[in-house]
Amino acid sequence: MARDILRKLERCAAQSRSRVGIGVGNANSGLMRGVARAGRFSDVVLVGHVKRAGRDVVKTPEPEQKLVEMLVDGAIDAAVRGTISAQKTLQHLKLQIGARHMCRSALLSTAAGKQFFLLPVGIDEGTSTIARAHLVTETAQLLTALNVRPKVGVLSGGRSEDKGRTEAVDRTLASAEALTEQLRSAGLDATNYNILIEDATESSNILVAPDGVSGNLIFRTLVFLGDGKGHGAPFFGIPYTFVDTSRAGAAFGDAIIMAGALSNLAQA
Repeated sequence: MARDILRKLERCAAQSRSRVGIGVGNANSGLMRGVARAGRFSDVVLVGHVKRAGRDVVKTPEPEQKLVEMLVDGAIDAAVRGTISAQKTLQHLKLQIGARHMCRSALLSTAAGKQFFLLPVGIDEGTSTIARAHLVTETAQLLTALNVRPKVGVLSGGRSEDKGRTEAVDRTLASAEALTEQLRSAGLDATNYNILIEDATESSNILVAPDGVSGNLIFRTLVFLGDGKGHGAPFFGIPYTFVDTSRAGAAFGDAIIMAGALSNLAQA
């Protein structure tokens, strides 16, 4: 069941305690509650603007740089962006890791508690059918490692009968059809739901938006307007475990647990 993804992540994280660093630009109550909750599963290190002292705190005026350095140097097993700058963090990731292309798949839940990975969610990600297919494959492998059967719902900009109304819609319809066939040929359970996202969420645990802009809008609408939750977005295409979060409205505890689980899977 789609509701079980977070539960599977918790079980995986609990198998061996990983050392997870989280960036702190603002130690707000939501972040600190998340750290306290995730402490049952991982050893959490606060990196950034933190008032308190202790072995679980690394104070620094440049948390974006320090968090990535600790990840690359092996001082932590995994990292979560937390409340530090997305742009600065991405810059340091690309600089220190040397990765040109990175992409994310965001774990979300609806107000009713249905969980699924949404991709692409970066406005410059998933710009081609090949790129989206690769991201689906990476996400499907993650679910398979958690013993969850991937079920992919592909979205487009209209219904099939809308073909011919505009060139822009036609392109998304054709792309969705091509992607669905490509995923099926690769052995994945994939269905083209066209624009019917409400049907896709009923049975899919991976949702594929037509592009990164629409994926980002779906994310923001669900999380900021629709009483849904964002649980973290793991990066693919890098040799380290890094989970992205939104600075507002993020379930930081879930993101830390996800980072710990993915670190354990990477070491298995």
